[in-house]
Amino acid sequence: MFWKKKKPEIEFIHHNSDELRNAFRYRFKKGRGLTIRFKGKEVAILDISAGGLSFENQGFQPYDVDTIQLTLDIPNFIGNPLFSVGLRILTIDEDHLCRCIFEQCSLEQYELIHKYVLEMQKNDLAH
Repeated sequence: MFWKKKKPEIEFIHHNSDELRNAFRYRFKKGRGLTIRFKGKEVAILDISAGGLSFENQGFQPYDVDTIQLTLDIPNFIGNPLFSVGLRILTIDEDHLCRCIFEQCSLEQYELIHKYVLEMQKNDLAH
């Protein structure tokens, strides 16, 4: 005789996709964000994730692309927090926000951005 093992009961927790997306995105507080130069204009980053960032539209068009410089001030980070990465506008929403993705981004750069987001979230929770 053999016994069938009972399959363990698994409870799936369904997440709202916006909630999951926000878990890995850092929204800067008013006046405390980073700035970059995109297509010759200085823009303030509103939020950032390892996948991309957003900023207010200043006459840009969807699919505009540029190489930007990012400097991420990460607590307890040893290394160079400055790097260049491609940035492409995917969409411009009804609130005139440019939603962008990083292009030509190395794994190390993705990890650095992800660490920055995590550290900024931890810092906000501590204060």
